[in-house]
Amino acid sequence: MVRDSAAVSTTACRKKREAPGRGLVRTVVCLCLLLLVSGCTPKLYNIDMRYQPTKTITPAPNDGRKYSLTVASFTDRRKMDDTLLIGRVFKSDGSSIPILPKYVKATDAVASALRELLIKSGYSVVPDKPAWNLEEAAIQPGWGTLLVGGAIDDLDVTCLDTIPRIRYTAKARVTLIFADVQKKRIFYKVTSESSSSLDHVVFSEEKLESQINGVLSDAMEKAIEGPETGRRIREVLKQ
Repeated sequence: MVRDSAAVSTTACRKKREAPGRGLVRTVVCLCLLLLVSGCTPKLYNIDMRYQPTKTITPAPNDGRKYSLTVASFTDRRKMDDTLLIGRVFKSDGSSIPILPKYVKATDAVASALRELLIKSGYSVVPDKPAWNLEEAAIQPGWGTLLVGGAIDDLDVTCLDTIPRIRYTAKARVTLIFADVQKKRIFYKVTSESSSSLDHVVFSEEKLESQINGVLSDAMEKAIEGPETGRRIREVLKQ
């Protein structure tokens, strides 16, 4: 019995001596995990801006394939110092991470989105992508039958990355300008906008991408499929 009591006492003492060491190991492991997680936080997010249909596209009422249409690069009217920026992710600690386009800057991405929408609408869009300052005097005779350019008035996607809710918001406002190339005359201007919000429990670049592309595409579709836009285009093509 004395030996058994001594053995128990020795084992207990050994456990007491080992406990602090185990605690230290756990602390070190936790610190390493925290450093790993913080080290994985990106310095910026890159998203692919593109046309993302929000509904079934209705073909243009006139046969647009008979006429060549040129889409010019857009101008950026957003009142900000860095127009490469298209949004930010705001963290719970008050810091923010910028969001940038992945492949091309916003002006080219918006023009590409419009070009794809017009093709899906049945228009014959030429591959040329001229730079146009939206002035009639700058229109070149080689730019086809119709010229479409425009400006980005607003374009932004924001994420509040907080616990337990993550909130995404996006907005887009664009102005499209249509011109008769041969007459060097602007015949129509239309401004269209869209916005969205999403609450979720998971953060991802894909959701940022989906939100900004959704509002941009919706704004474009509203402008192109509006009855006044179609009427103005038909009037010019008849002439």
